[in-house]
Amino acid sequence: SSSYHYSQEILDGEEGEEEIVDQEDESSAERGRYAIVEDSCLSRLFKRCQECGELLDHSLTERRRCGSALVVITECLACNKKVQWDSQEKVGIGRGQAYSLNHRIPISAFITGTPLPRLCDFARTLDLDFPSDRSMRKTIREIGSVAIERVYAGWEETVREVAVNASEGDGLQVSIDGQYDSPGFTSSNCKVTTIDCHTKLAISGVALSKKEDGIDGMSIRMESEGALRALVDLVNHNIPIKKLVSDQNAMVMKKLREHPKTAHIERKLDWWHVQKHMRKEWWKMVKANPELAPVYQMFFNHLYFVHHKYPRREDRPRALELVQSFIIHIQGKHSWKKNDEFKVVTRCEHGKLKAKKRGESRVTLEAGSEALESIHEMLFAPRFSKAFLSTASLIDTSINECFHSLSLMYAPKRFACSPFYYKLKMLISIMHYNCLMLDDLLGERDEIGNTVLSRRGRLVLAIKRKKALGTHTWRDEIMKESVKVREELSDARVAKLIGIPSDDIFDDLTKWWEEKETWFGMEEEAEEEEEEAMG
Repeated sequence: SSSYHYSQEILDGEEGEEEIVDQEDESSAERGRYAIVEDSCLSRLFKRCQECGELLDHSLTERRRCGSALVVITECLACNKKVQWDSQEKVGIGRGQAYSLNHRIPISAFITGTPLPRLCDFARTLDLDFPSDRSMRKTIREIGSVAIERVYAGWEETVREVAVNASEGDGLQVSIDGQYDSPGFTSSNCKVTTIDCHTKLAISGVALSKKEDGIDGMSIRMESEGALRALVDLVNHNIPIKKLVSDQNAMVMKKLREHPKTAHIERKLDWWHVQKHMRKEWWKMVKANPELAPVYQMFFNHLYFVHHKYPRREDRPRALELVQSFIIHIQGKHSWKKNDEFKVVTRCEHGKLKAKKRGESRVTLEAGSEALESIHEMLFAPRFSKAFLSTASLIDTSINECFHSLSLMYAPKRFACSPFYYKLKMLISIMHYNCLMLDDLLGERDEIGNTVLSRRGRLVLAIKRKKALGTHTWRDEIMKESVKVREELSDARVAKLIGIPSDDIFDDLTKWWEEKETWFGMEEEAEEEEEEAMG
């Protein structure tokens, strides 16, 4: 059993100031830390009166639960006093006060991507007392949302400053891509992110709903509209954009090309999306001509090799002819004369081919065969030539895809989400991602493991790297800002009760009166000057 023991100094009121200061420091250091205590263990603390030390009558002890907080009211018959003990401190002011954990639980769950239904199931399984689902959603909607937007505004300004400084005045090269909350023809929301390819920081994000003006219920319009809004916002904030890369979305390119604020930006296509279309064409050809199956890997190895060997814009025409020369290489020929199709390249650039083992032969296609003609038709199609020459070789949208994968932790596609909460989840996803990128730039995240991913049918090996945890200081900032928002909300509620208007009518009247006074003063001076002139 436990009991309260009072020292003689405390009873006599002779405790020194230094000891009081030490106790205050200890209590402030422990503030904010929480411990889970069973009711049976907690009842041992209230066997005796905290004032006189006499045994308490437990029939007079009252317990009241307020969400995650516990309030214990004890009544002592010996000293005739009631003592109220709260398990948590309160945050906020006035009637807007709330127990600290009731305030923190819903906001921390939201900014860590924990669905509230799962959180309630967790608490119910462990017999923990949590705030109700309704009160938690109200806290997120009225307080958490404001805190998230304020903290995001500060992070966005910092990230943009870092990206601009890193460009050293040459202008930013950005990648832009969108993600729908479900398949495109049924989606209700979409987010579009713009990422600086040098620092890999997300410098802009736009969340859209198909119910907005200009989209008119057409889900397919959301990505192009979001891309335009994101880039116009960057231009309006005087952030120089030199080049952008995106997928082969014609609607995005058309909007950016026609808008006066984005028409000057050089537009390039993402390489992965260009070769993705070619893979589909190859799969169709392989189904029609099975003899092309062993040629598939040879061609794409050649395609990737040429693409990465000639990244500069002035070398892309030569790179295109090298890719197209595959139709000659596959016939077993490695040099040829210039003609209408090959005006720059006249020979293959590979070294001496390795000798095959006895009984093996090189894969070749005969001239005039149906398989060779199908490859020729694909490689010399105007669409492929235009896409290849418009492809960016040094920047791509792969980093956007990484961000989209991370954002699913906060806004998974299996859950429906309103536009209001979808935007908030996009903001915290961007802050999460930018925090990881900034930690990488500062060298604060070390690689702690890696795994080689080898899958059948893949032409290259992928390495999955595991790094140390991020700092995620933005979460602490949101929690601190949420307390300020709660206090401001309480002040606004008090102002409304006493009848103070919420608009700025008094400021407008004051400004109007100052303008009138100035005008009257000027008029009086003009009259005085006229009188002096006439006199």
